[in-house]
Amino acid sequence: MPVKRRSSKARQFKITPAVLAAFRADDDRALHVALNLPPWFPNPLFVDWPEPPVWARNDGTAWTACWPEAWALRQELERGR
Repeated sequence: MPVKRRSSKARQFKITPAVLAAFRADDDRALHVALNLPPWFPNPLFVDWPEPPVWARNDGTAWTACWPEAWALRQELERGR
């Protein structure tokens, strides 16, 4: 029986009052939990530039690969502030 291959779903983070409260309080642990971020995802509180740090740009890790998404999330959180 053939198996239907599905494309992966894009992760969409929901900006809730708990997320905004954690962002405003600069509570990195609470923000990580409120957004339900995977362990390798950069915390939006520490993403302060559109590109990853120079020392991590070419390391090929999931942390570096998620940086643009974390930057977009940070921009969204700052607008909600």
